[in-house]
Amino acid sequence: MSAEYKKGNQINLKITALSSEGKGISKDENGFVVFCENALPGDTVRAEIRRKKSNYAEAKTLEVIEKSPFRVEPKCRHFGTCGGCKVQNYLYDKQIEFKTETVKNAFEKIGGFTNVNVPSALNSANEYYYRNKMEFSFSDDKWMTKEDMHKEREKFALGLHIPKFHSKILDIEECFLQSEVSSRIVNFSRDFFKSRGLSIYSTETHEGYLRFLIIRQCGNTADLMLNLITYDYDEEVISDYAEELREKFPEITTFINSFTQKKAQVAFAEDVKIIYGRGYIEDKLKRGEKEFVFKISPNAFFQTNTKQAERLYSQVVEFGDFKNTDSVLDLYCGTGSISIFISDLVKNVTGVELISESIESAEENAKLNGINNVRFITSDIKDFLEEDGVTSGFNKLILDPPRSGLHPDICEVISGKEFEKIVYVSCNPATQARDLKIIMSKDKYEIGRVQPVDMFPQTYHTENVVELNLKRV
Repeated sequence: MSAEYKKGNQINLKITALSSEGKGISKDENGFVVFCENALPGDTVRAEIRRKKSNYAEAKTLEVIEKSPFRVEPKCRHFGTCGGCKVQNYLYDKQIEFKTETVKNAFEKIGGFTNVNVPSALNSANEYYYRNKMEFSFSDDKWMTKEDMHKEREKFALGLHIPKFHSKILDIEECFLQSEVSSRIVNFSRDFFKSRGLSIYSTETHEGYLRFLIIRQCGNTADLMLNLITYDYDEEVISDYAEELREKFPEITTFINSFTQKKAQVAFAEDVKIIYGRGYIEDKLKRGEKEFVFKISPNAFFQTNTKQAERLYSQVVEFGDFKNTDSVLDLYCGTGSISIFISDLVKNVTGVELISESIESAEENAKLNGINNVRFITSDIKDFLEEDGVTSGFNKLILDPPRSGLHPDICEVISGKEFEKIVYVSCNPATQARDLKIIMSKDKYEIGRVQPVDMFPQTYHTENVVELNLKRV
């Protein structure tokens, strides 16, 4: 290995590509790779080596010597500090190319697949203001920006996490991912609680009042939920806060105060008190002239980009080639959004999900839409699949697992089944390609159509839909 890659050395790098995590890639004449933070394809940068391994190194950009022609001015003042929008300074058309290439690379390098046609990722109609849910954290460990260094250190922040720092929170004054009113709510809330000297929960002492502020804002209706998560309930504080919210933010249709005394700093609470409104919101997903209504409770999962979720699910419909004779098994069904979205196209759908609260929401959503050909089962997916004959009545399968993908044992079970068609939806092309390799190991299935979908503009995340067809003997 060349001595120039020694940790601490500064070197010039020509960036030619992006990694799946949005880091610039530079490769020398010997094939040695350097992954460089804050660098884009087309850049020439001065970088410092931060870490080295036998076949690659990691570096951080110190200076952009020559700018890529695809660099754009980031919209947000917090870009580069906040961990949210890693590629906001990259031309959106190039973001689409990058996400398409991410899927291709995953299928070739991880799955070992060749000759798979991966079309261009479907771009989002909204490059900004597309998220229907944002989670903001309170912290007594405020991140001090360069502009703040001359000020006395504050112990109050409300915003987003700093990458690689567990407790440090950046005060977010504006965010272009949700909406303008969302930013105003955050700024008002910070001022309100800070002025009253209220304590913030500490993971070290396990004491303190304020924990999280969650804003859920629907994409196809006017509903907006504000969920303040605290350690316990303080009637006087909440009453004053609610009064000012009603006056300043008529857009908020329901305000709830959730509370939890669990030590884990996770934005989830067991107890909920409805302060005003219905305590839930309703959004819609549209497919042509058809509309489906979904009740969204504080902890319920719902695709974070409503408009793009319609395009994602429409790909499921297209790849599924659904007929009114089909019996469909929907694994990892969550709150039943895909099951309900395809329900009028098929004979019946059965959704399976481990989380009982999600199943309760799915059943409620089915009733809300007057649907009677879907049923939902609470079960561990592996346990469900291993029951004798449990899949025999289904001719089509939908998979939509979490980012970690499928357990290898689940892939093995599926590989031995003979579904006419499998549609696999994934928010992680790497684990998807890994899983497909196992599912196809018994040579029963072949890849049909593939379609990446950009659910999260300005980030490196990519959603992907894959069609598997049962091979004809």
